[in-house]
Amino acid sequence: MKRVATPRRLLALAAAAAVTTPLLLAPQAAARAADVCANFNTVSIPPYYLNNNVWGAKNASGKECTWLNSYRGGKANWETSFDWTGDRTSVKAYGSIVLGWHWGWKEKNTKLPVRLNSGRKVTSSWNFNITQERPTVMNVAYDVWFHTKSNPDWQDQPHDEMMVWLNRQNGAGPLGTKRETVKVGGTSWDLYVGKIVNPSSSWNVYSFVRTANTNGATTDLTALANTLVSKRLLANTSYLTSVEAGTEVFTGKGKLSTSSYSVSVG
Repeated sequence: MKRVATPRRLLALAAAAAVTTPLLLAPQAAARAADVCANFNTVSIPPYYLNNNVWGAKNASGKECTWLNSYRGGKANWETSFDWTGDRTSVKAYGSIVLGWHWGWKEKNTKLPVRLNSGRKVTSSWNFNITQERPTVMNVAYDVWFHTKSNPDWQDQPHDEMMVWLNRQNGAGPLGTKRETVKVGGTSWDLYVGKIVNPSSSWNVYSFVRTANTNGATTDLTALANTLVSKRLLANTSYLTSVEAGTEVFTGKGKLSTSSYSVSVG
């Protein structure tokens, strides 16, 4: 199964241009009381923000909600519920937490970007649980963006994208074709290579898919990026500008519950 991604970028550009009001919510009750189901609704938890990103839902039927439960000690507890029907081969939404660039910058003090040849390390710790009320084609994955410049804005397209799949359900598969199986950080990954082609831009997509699902891991994202560098797929002068994490849902009904999430930028 291929991850159909082209409409996502066009909708993301439209979302970036739209006016949204960040919700500064710390108490759990206030977060749950907010309108968490509005398309592209954001919740600000500096240096992160939650994004109810429904980039692929234009021709689909369903709904998604993304909300914050708590943010303490630098760790976020948040959830995404979803109910989507339609084509099992196309992503409907990517409810996610964002650190850094996403067609512009929403929060400050992210410590990003990081140039790959700088020696600075970007790692993330993520613990989550998946609930399926109806069999769901989905993944739980990071989406990491790269630019050739250190200060990209909303109009600057990425030149490379790296997805890191920690968990996939019911046949979900990445964009592109499998190149090989690699071992990074003691974990085996299937590496897929694909390409996004839009009318005005295009970029490479590299997907690391765990050969065995997990519900919690600490992942060295720069080690995976440097694996691409070592294979001459990615330039070591690239800037890692963003780390996003969430669930891409193709179809189904359920919930992703993140008990603890954080990113460390060295």
